[in-house]
Amino acid sequence: MVANRVGPPVRGKDLYGREKFIKMISEKLKAGHVLLAAPRRFGKTSIMYRLIDEPLWDYTVIHADLEHLTEPAELITELVMQLVKTKDDRLSKVAQSLSYVPKTLWGKFRKNFEEVELFKVKVKLREDLRPRWRESGEELFAKVAESKNIVLFILDELPMMIDRMMRTESGKEDARILLHWLRTLRQSPSTSKVRFLIAGSIGIARILNELGEIASINDFESVRLKPFPPKVATAFIDELVATQGLIVTPECRQKMLELIGAPVPYFIQIMYSEVAKTFAEDEEPITPETVERVYRDKVLGVDCKTYFDHYYGRLRDYYQLQEEKAAKRILRELAVADSLTRDVCYQFYRGNAGRGDSFDEFDIMMTDLENDFYIIFDQDARRYRFSCKLLRDWWLRHYGMGI
Repeated sequence: MVANRVGPPVRGKDLYGREKFIKMISEKLKAGHVLLAAPRRFGKTSIMYRLIDEPLWDYTVIHADLEHLTEPAELITELVMQLVKTKDDRLSKVAQSLSYVPKTLWGKFRKNFEEVELFKVKVKLREDLRPRWRESGEELFAKVAESKNIVLFILDELPMMIDRMMRTESGKEDARILLHWLRTLRQSPSTSKVRFLIAGSIGIARILNELGEIASINDFESVRLKPFPPKVATAFIDELVATQGLIVTPECRQKMLELIGAPVPYFIQIMYSEVAKTFAEDEEPITPETVERVYRDKVLGVDCKTYFDHYYGRLRDYYQLQEEKAAKRILRELAVADSLTRDVCYQFYRGNAGRGDSFDEFDIMMTDLENDFYIIFDQDARRYRFSCKLLRDWWLRHYGMGI
Protein backbone atom coordinates (compact mmCIF):
# COMPACT_ATOMS: atom_id res chain seq x y z
CA MET A 1 0.00 0.00 0.00
CA VAL A 2 1.07 3.56 -0.75
CA ALA A 3 1.16 6.22 1.97
CA ASN A 4 -0.05 9.66 0.93
CA ARG A 5 2.93 11.92 1.63
CA VAL A 6 2.18 15.45 0.43
CA GLY A 7 5.35 17.43 -0.10
CA PRO A 8 8.49 15.50 0.88
CA PRO A 9 10.29 13.11 -1.49
CA VAL A 10 9.27 9.48 -1.08
CA ARG A 11 11.36 6.33 -0.99
CA GLY A 12 10.66 2.64 -1.30
CA LYS A 13 7.12 1.42 -1.91
CA ASP A 14 5.64 4.92 -1.58
CA LEU A 15 7.07 5.83 -4.99
CA TYR A 16 4.26 4.80 -7.30
CA GLY A 17 3.85 4.50 -11.05
CA ARG A 18 7.36 5.46 -12.16
CA GLU A 19 8.88 2.00 -12.71
CA LYS A 20 9.06 2.25 -16.52
CA PHE A 21 10.49 5.74 -16.36
CA ILE A 22 13.18 4.68 -13.89
CA LYS A 23 14.08 1.68 -15.99
CA MET A 24 14.42 3.90 -19.07
CA ILE A 25 16.77 6.32 -17.28
CA SER A 26 18.78 3.45 -15.87
CA GLU A 27 19.27 1.96 -19.34
CA LYS A 28 20.31 5.29 -20.81
CA LEU A 29 22.92 5.75 -18.08
CA LYS A 30 24.64 2.57 -19.19
CA ALA A 31 25.70 4.31 -22.37
CA GLY A 32 25.90 7.99 -21.51
CA HIS A 33 24.83 11.00 -19.51
CA VAL A 34 21.27 12.07 -18.73
CA LEU A 35 19.60 15.43 -18.14
CA LEU A 36 16.48 14.93 -16.01
CA ALA A 37 14.09 17.87 -16.28
CA ALA A 38 11.01 18.31 -14.11
CA PRO A 39 9.27 21.19 -12.31
CA ARG A 40 9.31 21.23 -8.53
CA ARG A 41 7.12 18.65 -6.79
CA PHE A 42 6.91 16.38 -9.85
CA GLY A 43 8.85 13.60 -8.11
CA LYS A 44 12.32 14.27 -9.49
CA THR A 45 14.08 13.76 -6.17
CA SER A 46 12.13 10.56 -5.51
CA ILE A 47 13.29 9.24 -8.90
CA MET A 48 16.89 9.95 -7.95
CA TYR A 49 16.46 8.22 -4.59
CA ARG A 50 15.21 5.11 -6.36
CA LEU A 51 18.29 5.11 -8.59
CA ILE A 52 20.38 5.33 -5.41
CA ASP A 53 18.45 2.84 -3.27
CA GLU A 54 17.61 0.17 -5.85
CA PRO A 55 20.09 0.20 -8.74
CA LEU A 56 19.06 -1.98 -11.68
CA TRP A 57 22.68 -2.72 -12.59
CA ASP A 58 26.09 -2.49 -10.98
CA TYR A 59 27.02 1.13 -10.35
CA THR A 60 27.89 3.33 -7.36
CA VAL A 61 26.23 6.70 -6.78
CA ILE A 62 27.67 9.97 -5.54
CA HIS A 63 24.75 12.34 -4.96
CA ALA A 64 25.20 16.08 -4.40
CA ASP A 65 22.55 18.77 -3.99
CA LEU A 66 23.90 21.94 -5.61
CA GLU A 67 20.93 24.26 -5.10
CA HIS A 68 22.70 26.68 -2.75
CA LEU A 69 26.21 26.55 -4.23
CA THR A 70 27.66 29.61 -5.93
CA GLU A 71 31.20 28.75 -7.03
CA PRO A 72 33.19 25.84 -8.52
CA ALA A 73 35.25 25.32 -5.35
CA GLU A 74 32.03 24.57 -3.48
CA LEU A 75 31.11 21.93 -6.06
CA ILE A 76 34.44 20.11 -5.71
CA THR A 77 34.21 20.39 -1.92
CA GLU A 78 30.71 18.89 -1.92
CA LEU A 79 31.81 15.99 -4.11
CA VAL A 80 34.75 15.29 -1.81
CA MET A 81 32.45 15.29 1.22
CA GLN A 82 30.06 12.89 -0.46
CA LEU A 83 32.98 10.59 -1.24
CA VAL A 84 33.97 10.68 2.42
CA LYS A 85 30.43 9.83 3.52
CA THR A 86 29.83 7.01 1.04
CA LYS A 87 29.45 3.47 2.36
CA ASP A 88 31.45 2.19 -0.60
CA ASP A 89 34.91 1.51 0.86
CA ARG A 90 36.62 1.86 -2.51
CA LEU A 91 35.32 5.38 -3.05
CA SER A 92 35.88 6.30 0.56
CA LYS A 93 39.54 5.41 0.06
CA VAL A 94 39.60 7.69 -2.98
CA ALA A 95 38.72 10.63 -0.71
CA GLN A 96 41.41 9.56 1.74
CA SER A 97 44.02 9.44 -1.03
CA LEU A 98 43.39 12.93 -2.40
CA SER A 99 46.49 15.07 -1.96
CA TYR A 100 44.57 18.11 -0.71
CA VAL A 101 42.58 16.34 2.01
CA PRO A 102 44.62 16.36 5.29
CA LYS A 103 44.77 12.83 6.63
CA THR A 104 44.31 13.87 10.26
CA LEU A 105 41.28 15.94 9.37
CA TRP A 106 39.79 13.13 7.31
CA GLY A 107 40.34 10.60 10.09
CA LYS A 108 38.78 12.83 12.71
CA PHE A 109 35.79 13.49 10.49
CA ARG A 110 35.18 9.79 9.85
CA LYS A 111 35.21 9.01 13.56
CA ASN A 112 33.12 11.94 14.71
CA PHE A 113 30.43 12.49 12.09
CA GLU A 114 28.71 15.62 13.43
CA GLU A 115 27.29 18.64 11.65
CA VAL A 116 29.73 21.01 13.36
CA GLU A 117 32.69 18.98 12.19
CA LEU A 118 31.19 18.71 8.73
CA PHE A 119 30.85 22.48 8.49
CA LYS A 120 34.44 23.06 9.63
CA VAL A 121 35.79 20.56 7.13
CA LYS A 122 33.80 22.03 4.25
CA VAL A 123 34.80 25.63 5.02
CA LYS A 124 38.51 24.82 5.24
CA LEU A 125 38.46 22.61 2.16
CA ARG A 126 36.59 25.20 0.11
CA GLU A 127 39.11 27.90 1.03
CA ASP A 128 42.02 25.62 0.15
CA LEU A 129 40.46 24.60 -3.19
CA ARG A 130 39.35 28.02 -4.38
CA PRO A 131 42.60 28.94 -6.21
CA ARG A 132 43.06 25.43 -7.69
CA TRP A 133 39.61 23.87 -8.01
CA ARG A 134 40.21 22.59 -11.57
CA GLU A 135 43.38 20.70 -10.72
CA SER A 136 41.76 19.35 -7.56
CA GLY A 137 38.67 18.26 -9.47
CA GLU A 138 40.75 16.54 -12.12
CA GLU A 139 42.62 14.62 -9.45
CA LEU A 140 39.32 13.57 -7.86
CA PHE A 141 37.80 12.29 -11.11
CA ALA A 142 41.04 10.61 -12.22
CA LYS A 143 41.04 8.55 -9.03
CA VAL A 144 37.30 7.83 -9.20
CA ALA A 145 37.71 6.65 -12.80
CA GLU A 146 40.03 3.90 -11.60
CA SER A 147 37.04 2.17 -10.00
CA LYS A 148 36.14 -1.27 -11.39
CA ASN A 149 32.47 -0.29 -11.61
CA ILE A 150 30.63 2.64 -13.14
CA VAL A 151 30.40 5.63 -10.79
CA LEU A 152 27.27 7.74 -11.28
CA PHE A 153 27.42 11.37 -10.19
CA ILE A 154 23.93 12.76 -9.58
CA LEU A 155 24.19 16.54 -9.59
CA ASP A 156 20.84 17.78 -8.36
CA GLU A 157 19.91 21.39 -9.24
CA LEU A 158 23.02 22.19 -11.27
CA PRO A 159 20.86 24.63 -13.30
CA MET A 160 20.04 26.49 -10.08
CA MET A 161 23.73 26.66 -9.16
CA ILE A 162 24.58 28.11 -12.58
CA ASP A 163 21.74 30.60 -12.24
CA ARG A 164 23.09 31.77 -8.88
CA MET A 165 26.58 32.13 -10.33
CA MET A 166 25.25 34.31 -13.13
CA ARG A 167 24.10 37.02 -10.72
CA THR A 168 27.53 38.72 -10.94
CA GLU A 169 29.87 39.35 -13.88
CA SER A 170 32.71 37.35 -12.31
CA GLY A 171 30.23 34.57 -11.55
CA LYS A 172 29.16 34.43 -15.19
CA GLU A 173 32.72 33.83 -16.30
CA ASP A 174 33.20 31.21 -13.57
CA ALA A 175 30.01 29.49 -14.78
CA ARG A 176 31.32 29.35 -18.34
CA ILE A 177 34.63 27.94 -17.16
CA LEU A 178 32.90 25.33 -15.00
CA LEU A 179 30.59 24.20 -17.82
CA HIS A 180 33.50 23.88 -20.25
CA TRP A 181 35.55 22.02 -17.65
CA LEU A 182 32.76 19.53 -16.97
CA ARG A 183 32.24 18.93 -20.68
CA THR A 184 35.96 18.31 -21.24
CA LEU A 185 35.91 15.95 -18.26
CA ARG A 186 32.97 13.96 -19.68
CA GLN A 187 34.61 13.62 -23.07
CA SER A 188 37.94 12.40 -21.75
CA PRO A 189 38.68 8.70 -22.48
CA SER A 190 40.04 8.40 -18.95
CA THR A 191 36.57 8.93 -17.47
CA SER A 192 34.76 6.26 -19.48
CA LYS A 193 33.52 4.69 -16.23
CA VAL A 194 32.00 7.94 -14.98
CA ARG A 195 28.39 8.90 -15.68
CA PHE A 196 26.53 12.11 -14.92
CA LEU A 197 22.87 12.62 -14.22
CA ILE A 198 22.03 16.31 -14.03
CA ALA A 199 18.63 17.19 -12.63
CA GLY A 200 16.91 20.53 -12.45
CA SER A 201 13.57 22.05 -11.53
CA ILE A 202 14.18 25.15 -13.65
CA GLY A 203 14.86 25.09 -17.37
CA ILE A 204 18.59 24.81 -17.97
CA ALA A 205 18.19 25.76 -21.64
CA ARG A 206 17.13 29.31 -20.72
CA ILE A 207 20.10 29.72 -18.39
CA LEU A 208 22.63 28.39 -20.87
CA ASN A 209 21.16 30.39 -23.74
CA GLU A 210 21.64 33.53 -21.67
CA LEU A 211 25.25 32.51 -21.11
CA GLY A 212 25.71 31.52 -24.76
CA GLU A 213 26.74 28.03 -23.62
CA ILE A 214 23.90 25.77 -24.76
CA ALA A 215 26.43 23.54 -26.55
CA SER A 216 28.05 22.69 -23.22
CA ILE A 217 25.37 20.05 -22.52
CA ASN A 218 24.70 18.68 -26.01
CA ASP A 219 26.27 15.36 -25.00
CA PHE A 220 23.43 14.76 -22.50
CA GLU A 221 20.26 12.93 -23.42
CA SER A 222 17.34 14.99 -22.15
CA VAL A 223 14.54 13.13 -20.34
CA ARG A 224 11.44 14.96 -19.11
CA LEU A 225 9.36 13.72 -16.19
CA LYS A 226 5.71 14.05 -17.18
CA PRO A 227 2.36 13.71 -15.38
CA PHE A 228 0.87 10.22 -14.98
CA PRO A 229 -0.97 8.55 -17.86
CA PRO A 230 -4.73 8.43 -17.09
CA LYS A 231 -4.79 4.72 -16.18
CA VAL A 232 -1.87 5.11 -13.79
CA ALA A 233 -3.50 8.16 -12.19
CA THR A 234 -6.69 6.21 -11.53
CA ALA A 235 -4.75 3.27 -10.11
CA PHE A 236 -2.79 5.68 -7.89
CA ILE A 237 -6.01 6.99 -6.34
CA ASP A 238 -7.13 3.40 -5.82
CA GLU A 239 -3.91 2.71 -3.90
CA LEU A 240 -4.37 5.79 -1.73
CA VAL A 241 -7.97 4.82 -1.02
CA ALA A 242 -6.98 1.27 -0.09
CA THR A 243 -4.32 2.52 2.33
CA GLN A 244 -6.82 4.55 4.35
CA GLY A 245 -9.82 2.29 3.86
CA LEU A 246 -12.08 5.06 2.59
CA ILE A 247 -15.13 4.47 0.44
CA VAL A 248 -14.59 6.45 -2.76
CA THR A 249 -16.75 5.60 -5.75
CA PRO A 250 -15.44 5.50 -9.33
CA GLU A 251 -17.48 8.65 -9.99
CA CYS A 252 -15.62 10.47 -7.22
CA ARG A 253 -12.24 9.29 -8.50
CA GLN A 254 -13.15 10.53 -11.95
CA LYS A 255 -14.31 13.87 -10.53
CA MET A 256 -10.95 14.35 -8.77
CA LEU A 257 -9.01 13.79 -11.99
CA GLU A 258 -11.43 15.93 -13.98
CA LEU A 259 -10.96 18.86 -11.61
CA ILE A 260 -7.17 18.58 -11.52
CA GLY A 261 -6.64 18.24 -15.26
CA ALA A 262 -3.10 17.02 -16.02
CA PRO A 263 -2.62 14.16 -13.50
CA VAL A 264 0.51 15.34 -11.72
CA PRO A 265 1.10 12.94 -8.77
CA TYR A 266 1.62 15.83 -6.35
CA PHE A 267 -1.66 17.45 -7.37
CA ILE A 268 -3.48 14.14 -6.96
CA GLN A 269 -2.00 13.77 -3.47
CA ILE A 270 -3.16 17.26 -2.46
CA MET A 271 -6.65 16.67 -3.84
CA TYR A 272 -6.99 13.29 -2.14
CA SER A 273 -5.54 14.58 1.15
CA GLU A 274 -8.11 17.38 1.34
CA VAL A 275 -10.98 15.01 0.52
CA ALA A 276 -9.79 12.56 3.19
CA LYS A 277 -9.46 15.34 5.79
CA THR A 278 -12.96 16.57 5.06
CA PHE A 279 -14.32 13.04 5.49
CA ALA A 280 -12.45 12.63 8.78
CA GLU A 281 -13.67 15.97 10.14
CA ASP A 282 -17.28 15.97 8.92
CA GLU A 283 -17.92 12.23 8.64
CA GLU A 284 -20.08 12.80 5.60
CA PRO A 285 -20.13 10.48 2.56
CA ILE A 286 -17.68 11.29 -0.20
CA THR A 287 -19.73 12.28 -3.23
CA PRO A 288 -18.86 14.07 -6.48
CA GLU A 289 -20.45 17.18 -5.01
CA THR A 290 -18.27 16.88 -1.91
CA VAL A 291 -15.17 16.52 -4.08
CA GLU A 292 -16.08 19.61 -6.09
CA ARG A 293 -16.69 21.66 -2.94
CA VAL A 294 -13.37 20.55 -1.44
CA TYR A 295 -11.58 21.48 -4.64
CA ARG A 296 -13.18 24.93 -4.75
CA ASP A 297 -12.91 25.80 -1.06
CA LYS A 298 -9.81 23.92 0.09
CA VAL A 299 -7.47 23.05 -2.79
CA LEU A 300 -7.90 26.42 -4.49
CA GLY A 301 -8.33 28.27 -1.20
CA VAL A 302 -5.93 29.71 1.33
CA ASP A 303 -5.50 26.33 3.08
CA CYS A 304 -3.46 24.98 0.15
CA LYS A 305 -2.02 28.21 -1.23
CA THR A 306 1.49 27.43 0.01
CA TYR A 307 1.53 24.22 -2.04
CA PHE A 308 1.44 26.23 -5.26
CA ASP A 309 3.02 29.59 -4.35
CA HIS A 310 6.37 28.58 -5.83
CA TYR A 311 4.83 28.72 -9.32
CA TYR A 312 4.29 32.44 -8.81
CA GLY A 313 7.46 33.11 -6.81
CA ARG A 314 9.92 31.45 -9.14
CA LEU A 315 8.99 33.88 -11.92
CA ARG A 316 10.52 36.56 -9.70
CA ASP A 317 13.48 34.39 -8.76
CA TYR A 318 14.54 33.09 -12.19
CA TYR A 319 13.22 35.51 -14.79
CA GLN A 320 14.51 38.98 -15.58
CA LEU A 321 12.35 41.79 -14.18
CA GLN A 322 10.69 42.74 -17.48
CA GLU A 323 10.27 39.07 -18.42
CA GLU A 324 8.62 38.45 -15.06
CA LYS A 325 6.18 41.29 -15.65
CA ALA A 326 5.31 40.08 -19.15
CA ALA A 327 4.99 36.43 -18.09
CA LYS A 328 2.64 37.28 -15.23
CA ARG A 329 0.48 39.39 -17.53
CA ILE A 330 0.25 36.59 -20.11
CA LEU A 331 -0.56 34.01 -17.44
CA ARG A 332 -3.24 36.27 -15.98
CA GLU A 333 -4.86 36.69 -19.40
CA LEU A 334 -4.63 32.96 -20.11
CA ALA A 335 -6.31 32.20 -16.79
CA VAL A 336 -9.20 34.50 -17.70
CA ALA A 337 -9.53 33.56 -21.38
CA ASP A 338 -8.61 29.84 -21.16
CA SER A 339 -6.53 30.06 -24.35
CA LEU A 340 -4.82 32.71 -26.50
CA THR A 341 -3.22 32.80 -29.91
CA ARG A 342 0.50 33.34 -30.28
CA ASP A 343 -0.08 36.81 -31.77
CA VAL A 344 -2.22 37.93 -28.83
CA CYS A 345 0.39 36.68 -26.35
CA TYR A 346 3.02 38.61 -28.29
CA GLN A 347 1.01 41.82 -27.99
CA PHE A 348 0.83 41.39 -24.20
CA TYR A 349 4.57 40.74 -24.20
CA ARG A 350 5.29 43.93 -26.15
CA GLY A 351 3.15 45.94 -23.80
CA ASN A 352 4.84 44.68 -20.64
CA ALA A 353 8.41 43.58 -21.38
CA GLY A 354 9.61 46.95 -22.64
CA ARG A 355 11.65 45.31 -25.35
CA GLY A 356 10.02 46.66 -28.48
CA ASP A 357 9.49 44.21 -31.32
CA SER A 358 11.89 41.48 -30.22
CA PHE A 359 9.98 38.39 -31.31
CA ASP A 360 13.02 36.19 -30.65
CA GLU A 361 13.08 37.16 -26.98
CA PHE A 362 9.32 36.58 -26.76
CA ASP A 363 9.77 33.13 -28.29
CA ILE A 364 12.50 32.27 -25.76
CA MET A 365 10.30 33.38 -22.86
CA MET A 366 7.32 31.33 -24.07
CA THR A 367 9.56 28.29 -24.48
CA ASP A 368 10.79 28.80 -20.92
CA LEU A 369 7.20 28.95 -19.66
CA GLU A 370 6.49 25.68 -21.46
CA ASN A 371 9.60 24.01 -20.04
CA ASP A 372 8.66 25.20 -16.55
CA PHE A 373 5.17 23.62 -16.84
CA TYR A 374 3.17 26.83 -16.87
CA ILE A 375 1.76 26.57 -20.37
CA ILE A 376 1.50 24.32 -23.41
CA PHE A 377 1.00 25.15 -27.08
CA ASP A 378 -1.85 23.32 -28.80
CA GLN A 379 -0.48 22.66 -32.27
CA ASP A 380 -3.89 21.86 -33.76
CA ALA A 381 -5.67 24.96 -32.42
CA ARG A 382 -2.49 27.09 -32.65
CA ARG A 383 -3.20 28.48 -29.17
CA TYR A 384 -1.51 28.61 -25.77
CA ARG A 385 -3.22 27.48 -22.60
CA PHE A 386 -2.27 26.49 -19.07
CA SER A 387 -0.56 23.11 -18.87
CA CYS A 388 -2.90 22.00 -16.09
CA LYS A 389 -6.48 22.92 -15.23
CA LEU A 390 -5.67 23.11 -11.51
CA LEU A 391 -2.92 25.67 -12.14
CA ARG A 392 -5.22 27.76 -14.29
CA ASP A 393 -7.96 27.68 -11.65
CA TRP A 394 -5.46 28.51 -8.89
CA TRP A 395 -3.94 31.40 -10.88
CA LEU A 396 -7.39 32.77 -11.62
CA ARG A 397 -8.39 32.46 -7.94
CA HIS A 398 -5.33 34.25 -6.52
CA TYR A 399 -3.84 36.39 -9.30
CA GLY A 400 -6.55 36.81 -11.90
CA MET A 401 -7.11 40.48 -11.05
CA GLY A 402 -3.47 41.55 -10.63
CA ILE A 403 -0.21 41.58 -12.49
